[in-house]
Amino acid sequence: MFNKNKNNTNYDYYENMQLNRIYYELEELNRRIRNLNNRLRRIEGFLGLTQDEENK
Repeated sequence: MFNKNKNNTNYDYYENMQLNRIYYELEELNRRIRNLNNRLRRIEGFLGLTQDEENK
């Protein structure tokens, strides 16, 4: 009985660590996407492109 409880505790710990890692990866990807979008807006501004011109 004690070993079973201990294994559940370890499993819960590792599951929690995996979830934390997934959240960290998602935050990292979101930050990279925001940075790329900002770079794209700067490039579009430098080239004089707007969304209205693309739709015409």
